[in-house]
Amino acid sequence: MIAGAMLASRVIADEVPEVIASIKPLAAIAEAIAGESVAVNVLLPANISPHDYSLKFSDLRALRSAKLIIWIGPHFESVLQKPLAQLPDSQLQIAELSGLIWPPEHTEKPPEHSHGHTHDGLTRDLHVWLNPVNGIVIARAIAAELTRKYPAEQAIFDQNLEAFTKVVTQLDSVNRQRLAGLRERGFIVMHDGYSHFVAHYGLTQLAMMQLSSGVTQGIRHYGEMLALGQEVGCVFSEPQLDSKAASRLAQQLGAKSAELDPLGIHLDSVKGGYPALIEGVVDAFVGCLGE
Repeated sequence: MIAGAMLASRVIADEVPEVIASIKPLAAIAEAIAGESVAVNVLLPANISPHDYSLKFSDLRALRSAKLIIWIGPHFESVLQKPLAQLPDSQLQIAELSGLIWPPEHTEKPPEHSHGHTHDGLTRDLHVWLNPVNGIVIARAIAAELTRKYPAEQAIFDQNLEAFTKVVTQLDSVNRQRLAGLRERGFIVMHDGYSHFVAHYGLTQLAMMQLSSGVTQGIRHYGEMLALGQEVGCVFSEPQLDSKAASRLAQQLGAKSAELDPLGIHLDSVKGGYPALIEGVVDAFVGCLGE
């Protein structure tokens, strides 16, 4: 069992946290490393897209008081860009880490808005934690930053990092075996957030209904998805997004449908935090694409 895998249930408004993670997946990794030594809190609720959240005054106070803030970056949690610009020494920006594995750039051109520009800066998939190898890279960076903040606890952080790395590496090996027979089976995802997972496991994503910024791809793209016909084995929805369009598309294609949970809204801390999140995504793929 990874030390400290349970996600904190503390309410940010009621106490001063030591470490704040912007989203649940990062909090799960941070708590696995911090163990009982450091309190970790989640800032953004998992049932709302990070693009749609508005900070409360209690959130701003917590950010100013925290010793360490872990977030992906301004193109993911844009609401944090302004307040964190004033806290350069208190933050760890995951998207800037060296050692992360990035999938190939998307070949699809982002759609234009009615006001005539594209979100080119948002086309890069920042869901880096969905590649377990990146999960280990993130854990190492968090361990190093925690050691810098709390040098007396280094031995604990190192021990927890070793345990985390072992568990995630073993899980990754099992995942490869479970997904090996599904690599040729096509699927459509709700939004552009799975390229790290797809590239790592060699899966066949045929299309996405919208970009990671929440931009819908339009009627022409919908027609192109319908034209895929029997190539589509599954259409995946997400709990944070409206699933009606995904359900309708699955019905029109005669494909199965299932829900993916990249932000961990259904994450049960008892099951082991980050490994449970990754395993849940794998379970969804196996359940929907399997025979």
